[in-house]
Amino acid sequence: MNKLKILLVVGDGLGDRQVSILNAKTPLEYADKPVINSLLRSSMIGLMDPIGPGIVPGSDTSHLAIFGLDPRKYYNGRGSFEALGAGAILSGGDVAFRGNFATVDDNLVVIDRRAGRKIEEAEELVKELNQKIPEVQGVKVRFYHGTEHRVSVVLSGDNLSDKVSDTDPHEVGKRILNSEPTDNTLSAKRTANVVNQLTKLVYEVLSRSQLNEKRKAEGLPPANMVLMRGASIHRDLPKLKDYSGLKGAAVSATALIKGVCRSLGMEVVTPPGATGGIDTDYMAKARAAADLLKENDLVFLHIKATDAASHDGKVNEKVRAIEMIDKTIGKVLDTYGSDIIVLFTGDHATPVELKEHSGDPVPILLYVPTNIISDNLSDFNERSARKGSLRVVGLNIIDLLLNYSNRATKYGA
Repeated sequence: MNKLKILLVVGDGLGDRQVSILNAKTPLEYADKPVINSLLRSSMIGLMDPIGPGIVPGSDTSHLAIFGLDPRKYYNGRGSFEALGAGAILSGGDVAFRGNFATVDDNLVVIDRRAGRKIEEAEELVKELNQKIPEVQGVKVRFYHGTEHRVSVVLSGDNLSDKVSDTDPHEVGKRILNSEPTDNTLSAKRTANVVNQLTKLVYEVLSRSQLNEKRKAEGLPPANMVLMRGASIHRDLPKLKDYSGLKGAAVSATALIKGVCRSLGMEVVTPPGATGGIDTDYMAKARAAADLLKENDLVFLHIKATDAASHDGKVNEKVRAIEMIDKTIGKVLDTYGSDIIVLFTGDHATPVELKEHSGDPVPILLYVPTNIISDNLSDFNERSARKGSLRVVGLNIIDLLLNYSNRATKYGA
């Protein structure tokens, strides 16, 4: 039987609730989706709970589930994924933190948690930190720039722990926090001490940086602090190829998702113009996905724009992002060909009026070009999905893809 290629498309935060200004429709329901709806003639649709009914997923835990790894067993925190996505090479026992360039005053009170968000000097500031703070108390320190204001911080050495609290107060107007051990181990106490000394050194380096003097002269907030949070200790994960037999690749511009994919042994491509926001180059992503399909069994195409619009409460931008995802899928199919199955879903719901993740189920569409019984529905959205045949959780996705691409093996004799 012919084995089909797989295109897995995830619109981050795709799921939503009915919105009053859209005439009580959801953004997915309101959007014009000619390509997606044309696939319905040979598709099953339904609803997916990324982790389980009512559970509010993070993007990290939901993607682990979608790729077939139970987050209850394998999730160890977000920091290492962010670092991998930013280009770090991690070894077992390394402790990674998510971080923000931020602006603080002379008393280390946070004025701007993102130092204006778009920091053109970010790469140079990271280089300066790496040159001037190579280690603290015998612990190797590395900084990595993600996107905009985001920074990953990695500690390498003996007797380190991720059982330490954040230095990020998560609010402006508050002083940065001392990291504290969250258990009674000597390794946690040591790590907290390293983090606190590192924080002082970061402020000393950044507050004296000529790059920040230039920012202040231009009326921009200085990026004079790195706020750290979400410590996680790195451990290797099973590789997608080993447990599924699928050679996989990913197209993403979001550090967290790139890190998840890299930890699963997938090639990750970020084409020029692709971003983690609503300004992304959708067609560049489509071209990259079509190209990767030539040499891979599965290509994962991640679109962050739907979630970015949702968190900002931008209804029209979310509708536009969905319409561009429709065009993106069409571009891949036009470029690559029709000998392919397509699964389109979200990793979680982010209702635009809520502006946060929710535990709502997300709609899922599985297109198989031949020999399936279609659900015979005319539109793909949260409402019509309730009439479809699929009712799954994230951990079911890989098995569905293997089955309908004719790659599944028998379970049992």
